[in-house]
Amino acid sequence: MSMKLSRPEYAVQYGPTKGDKIHLADTGLVVEIEHDFTTYGDEMVFGGGKTIRDGMGQASKWKSRDGALDLVVTNAVIIDPVLGVVKGDIGIKDGKIVGVGKAGNPDTMDITPGLIVAPATDILSVEGMIVTPGFLDIHPHFDSVQQLYEYQNAGFTTVIGGGSGPKTVGIECPGAFNLHRMLEAMADIPLNFGNFGKGNASTKGAIEEQIVLGGATGLKIHEDWSSSPAAIEACMELADEYDFQVQIHADTLNETGYYEDTMAAINGRVMHIYHAEGAGGGNAPDIMRCVMEPNCLPSSTNPTNPFSINTYDEEIDMLITCHNLNKAVPTDMAFIQGRARAETMRAEDVLHDLGAISMIGSDSQGVGRAAESAQRAFQLAAVSKQRFGKLPEDAPGNDNFRVRRYLSKVTINPAITFGVDSYVGSITPGKLADLVFWLPKFFIAKPELTVKGGFITHGAMGDPAGSLMTGQPLKYRPQYGALGANPGRLSYSFVTQAALDAGLHNRLRSHQTLMPVKNTRTISKRDMYLNNSMPDVEIDPETYNVYVDGRRATVKPARTLPLTQLFYFR
Repeated sequence: MSMKLSRPEYAVQYGPTKGDKIHLADTGLVVEIEHDFTTYGDEMVFGGGKTIRDGMGQASKWKSRDGALDLVVTNAVIIDPVLGVVKGDIGIKDGKIVGVGKAGNPDTMDITPGLIVAPATDILSVEGMIVTPGFLDIHPHFDSVQQLYEYQNAGFTTVIGGGSGPKTVGIECPGAFNLHRMLEAMADIPLNFGNFGKGNASTKGAIEEQIVLGGATGLKIHEDWSSSPAAIEACMELADEYDFQVQIHADTLNETGYYEDTMAAINGRVMHIYHAEGAGGGNAPDIMRCVMEPNCLPSSTNPTNPFSINTYDEEIDMLITCHNLNKAVPTDMAFIQGRARAETMRAEDVLHDLGAISMIGSDSQGVGRAAESAQRAFQLAAVSKQRFGKLPEDAPGNDNFRVRRYLSKVTINPAITFGVDSYVGSITPGKLADLVFWLPKFFIAKPELTVKGGFITHGAMGDPAGSLMTGQPLKYRPQYGALGANPGRLSYSFVTQAALDAGLHNRLRSHQTLMPVKNTRTISKRDMYLNNSMPDVEIDPETYNVYVDGRRATVKPARTLPLTQLFYFR
């Protein structure tokens, strides 16, 4: 017996299907489901009178050791930088993604290989919800422990940056002793983690121990310690030897060289360029030209995205505080005014929408805001749609390409840059099951649930003494995956293979699972998903006007933004 359902009726019972369109919060962005892996009439649904029961959707004889899933997510709308916008079931085993497709009972259903539902399988029904990969912040300063909880509240599952607490300069974590303390501290936090050693040294031996003995994920070169050509050379030689990524916050004052000198020192080798926009630092006024270079992986930070009526003034005040400057000192103000340039901030928005700047990070508590990078990315996507109209790559009636372009900036591209894309960054087989669940009306603003390494760690939960999980007050609360030894089992700390070979785990009393970064030296900007544009960029040294492929790149400041006071009091 078959039955016909209208699209609204089907969506209510099983979630939207191929061809259905979803509005994302108040952004004005619309996605359209491109493919539905589920089988009409054979959908996996849990509940009274539903299909996930013995002999129907649930196999009777399969055991975990035979390949039955540990967890299945049913009828999810998946927005993924690699997979696109699809509908399907997500299979998870041993904390990793088995696949996206049709799950169920292989004895009665035509299922995707490996997506076997059995008595050993837990069920997460998410009909009508959106699932994304967990976000990555590529530019946190670990100035406070409390940031880590804000990240969990905002859909982030990986943080790779520098610092060791509220010290004078929270740029990186220099020295093996300090790196070890941070690795041990993260043993109780359900976030993947990486920490930078200090790369500001002109000799390799002085910084090598941070990689081999300390367990640094990579090295950071920062202008406050002098981003000299000699330091660049030392770091790049070590990176090529040990396979890790180098980050540079280049020389705003051009003390040790101009943009051309920085590029000459890098000498065609791959490097992650922080503050490609220039407002947070970098050779003034033209570090933005790095988006032309195939070996430069550019990122910018969230305080200047998108450019709004308050952006420039706020940036001035933040930089004065952050760099211990004084408005009464003319040389201090000259430094600030040469670094915070409204015209390059305006052009930053244009370059992001063109896919020329590949990533967005926070620069948390170093003029940026922890956990806002995804929010700012989608604010910029929404504002760019209003400013420029649809992207030529988008199909009529949806914004799938633009949504994926901006999602890539906080997921797969950071993962590729740091050499951790075999573990995180997309919902593809073999990667950690780091998943974030959203109601469409709260997309990017407020997640409903976080699954970390295949187990629930965080979510919106009602009154614990109430009769149902939905009883007010509804607030974010840690769940069992965040307790006991689980954070260390479900999360990875990223180090080099050299550190593992040198016995790093023997130097630590407690730690997350240690995993090596890899393939950081053979990538290029061409590997940045949907963000590999390399236009010609010129910057007028007098007016700071930016020209992209010969045309002036500028925008009017946004007066209103989505994903703001409709969702937050602040």
